[in-house]
Amino acid sequence: MNLLPYNRTQHVEYAKFIQNIILEDNIKCYLIGGSLINTIRDNGKFLSNDIDFAIIGDGNLDKIFKLIEKSGILFYWESENDILSIYPGLDKKYKIDLFLFVKRHVNYYMYQVVWLHEKICSFQTFKEQTVLLENKEFVTMFRPDLFLTTVYGDWSKHSDEYSSKQAGNTIHTKECIFYVGENDYDKIDFQIENLKIIFKNVTVKTSLNNIDEKKINIFDDTYLSSLPKEKTLFYNDFIKFFIKEEIKYFDV
Repeated sequence: MNLLPYNRTQHVEYAKFIQNIILEDNIKCYLIGGSLINTIRDNGKFLSNDIDFAIIGDGNLDKIFKLIEKSGILFYWESENDILSIYPGLDKKYKIDLFLFVKRHVNYYMYQVVWLHEKICSFQTFKEQTVLLENKEFVTMFRPDLFLTTVYGDWSKHSDEYSSKQAGNTIHTKECIFYVGENDYDKIDFQIENLKIIFKNVTVKTSLNNIDEKKINIFDDTYLSSLPKEKTLFYNDFIKFFIKEEIKYFDV
């Protein structure tokens, strides 16, 4: 990859290259931060000099450094226990930060507990989404808008600098709407109890009319054949998660 002259366009290309390297090693790597805001709010226009990624789960930053080093591209770097900062092209004007996120209970938090609002909820790791930054496709978590609201509060408004003091509350990640097929309504009590392992409040609907896209919508498996699997959360996604994490649940 030719990185000279180095500019914002090259920086986005480099960041995509790094994410691809990490993903190819089966490590979850999600675009986060201001550049993620740019993909959603600013129609994919990169407006900063830094790009942030979350390394999820068992990702090891030393291992990731070695993956990047093997690429053969020149870069300057700095490292802490939980953050690996990459300066491509030996130019400190542009930076890529890789933040280590670790699991606490069922959710993932940034390694430094002082930033507890930097939370990726478990259901956001069930599926992945792609977003465009300068026409380059990046992987991020399911429902990145919810993550951004938790971290920044009202991120729809431009700000020169965001901080933890501006972090929003988490009520939007504690409630869900559960759409149930009428033929499965006899299971509803058990299903709600299972969803309450993750969510504080569960609202039940039996019609797909007037779906609120700003809410967390979960669909009974009745709808598996009629809704796009990659863009939809199904009840079965949670059961698979409970089984994987050995969480006790009601088997219906």
